[in-house]
Amino acid sequence: MLNNWIFWVIIYLIFAVVFSQTFKKANRGMKDAGALTILLEVFTAFFALLFIPLFDFKVSNDINIYITLGIVMIIYAITDRLNIEARYGLEPSTFSMLKQLSTVFLVILGIIFLNEKIVINQIIGGVLIICSNILLAINKEGKISFNKYFIMSFISNFLFAIAMLINVNISSNFNLGLYTIFTVSVPALLIFIFGRYNLKKLKKEFSLYDKKLFLLASFSWAVMLISSVRAYQLESVSIVAPLLTLTVILNVIYEFFVNRNRKELITKLLLGTLIVIGVLLVKM
Repeated sequence: MLNNWIFWVIIYLIFAVVFSQTFKKANRGMKDAGALTILLEVFTAFFALLFIPLFDFKVSNDINIYITLGIVMIIYAITDRLNIEARYGLEPSTFSMLKQLSTVFLVILGIIFLNEKIVINQIIGGVLIICSNILLAINKEGKISFNKYFIMSFISNFLFAIAMLINVNISSNFNLGLYTIFTVSVPALLIFIFGRYNLKKLKKEFSLYDKKLFLLASFSWAVMLISSVRAYQLESVSIVAPLLTLTVILNVIYEFFVNRNRKELITKLLLGTLIVIGVLLVKM
């Protein structure tokens, strides 16, 4: 089962929805997004410890791997910080849709820096994703409203695409649980140092949250990170990536049952479907 990519895709979809919905509820009293990012990453690293025995224990002895990983983790520190605040200000389903922009950026960067061929289905897919996200920004008055949370998500997705371009198959050089710990604990340390935080500030911030929901969100994020990487290790990106985007649809459906907004459901389902099709075309 641990070597079955379908199992890990299903696990990812379940815990991605759990994380999206519980995380937003857990930190409604947030005062400092940087402190929230540190706390989430620290608890996620703790839960990732539980997964170390599930995979072969190995570490790389190649210095170049660690240099590359170090660069990637600096980018992760920035993207995590931006994503945390973006998640705070956006509906989970909206954030899930915006997240797919990283796929478009990855294709563009691949063409520019890796001299990859321009393929018509990738162009069509990219246009679908971009147009869907523009439509998502249209407010009730019919005007496009790119608030700061949209902009944060846009920037974080661009930086994430850069990290993915650099971070090619690095995870296969480490135990997956250990690799996950690296990718969340080091960014947490960087934010802690450069944000000039201390334990007193973190403790005060943590007191504002719903503890049970926050711990569930942290555990869910650990499972998300591990399951997505494992799925990509076991099956091609062209198959796994479109399936992982189904979180867009699942979050929309969940929010419908909670908020009972039929008009918003139809709009987001349509846009979410277009985004899934767009990702599918890009990855073909």
